[in-house]
Amino acid sequence: MSTVRTATYLHVANGYSTTKTIDAGSIPGRTSIWADVLHEGPVPGDVGDDELLDIRARHLAASSGESYEEVRAGLRGWRNVIAHHDQYDELVLWFEHDLFDQLNLIQLLTWIHRHLPGSKTVSLICVGSFPGHPKFKGLGELNADELASLFEIRHRVHEEHYVQAEDAWRAFRSDTPEAVDALRRTRMTALPFLSTALTRLLQEYPWTRDGLSRTERRLLQLVEQEPVTLNDLFPRMHEGEEYYITDLALADMVHTLSNTTPPLASFTHGEGERLFRGVVGITDAGRETLSGARDRLSTGAIDRWIGGVHIRPGGTIWRWDNEWQSVRQTQT
Repeated sequence: MSTVRTATYLHVANGYSTTKTIDAGSIPGRTSIWADVLHEGPVPGDVGDDELLDIRARHLAASSGESYEEVRAGLRGWRNVIAHHDQYDELVLWFEHDLFDQLNLIQLLTWIHRHLPGSKTVSLICVGSFPGHPKFKGLGELNADELASLFEIRHRVHEEHYVQAEDAWRAFRSDTPEAVDALRRTRMTALPFLSTALTRLLQEYPWTRDGLSRTERRLLQLVEQEPVTLNDLFPRMHEGEEYYITDLALADMVHTLSNTTPPLASFTHGEGERLFRGVVGITDAGRETLSGARDRLSTGAIDRWIGGVHIRPGGTIWRWDNEWQSVRQTQT
């Protein structure tokens, strides 16, 4: 008597919250993640995947307190699990609509296209809403039964997904934001959430009105009425947002804004684990910047990466023009 073989699945999700729910429910298969904070730190386009992995590991280790070796092993492990494609019949990708997920998705689809045989079945679950969750933020909110319902309606990844992902990944890693600005205006039917996510990415450039990024402006607005502890500020930064700053990146932003000349924010802090009990406030210069009377870039040098663009002193500064909904370049 012949035996019917049961298909095996590898589920790759946007974080451990989702994989824990998959593991706890009735969805068959093994789980792994692909969850780099790609909107923070360098993602240059002139290096291969191995060198990029090292660059990301060094950045993530410096910003998280973990060792470089630990972080690199994690990034490499995500790739190795997928690369052993003989150990599963179908690869199922679990992602959502926000910027964090969309950047990971375009990187992952690009990597899969280059490393897996074309005959391997790859499926995608990517949602921006869910019934019964009017303020849906992500897959981590859903229970096992709700996730299982998404598994049943997954759809096959086709060449169009790979082409659009590779175009977006290349644009994101470009050394100017022009390619991202152009790409987000095109029809990306295979990746319907990507255009909005890329627009949100561009809003992290200094704005023409005040030199603040959208996230910097939100931070100052949240402490404009009264000082707030960093611990209380963190969840409020994410209300109504699709750009999820990490806690340590928020602490670094507070440090930066409180050390401009003159300071735009104030920060009274403790040491070590007490850091997040520190209190964040706004200065007069911060209020002037919010009003548009002062330019944030006039208060101190800016040195940070957005994908493949290194924003630093001494050259061209790209800015977001909110009136025209586009980026344009200015000189420092």
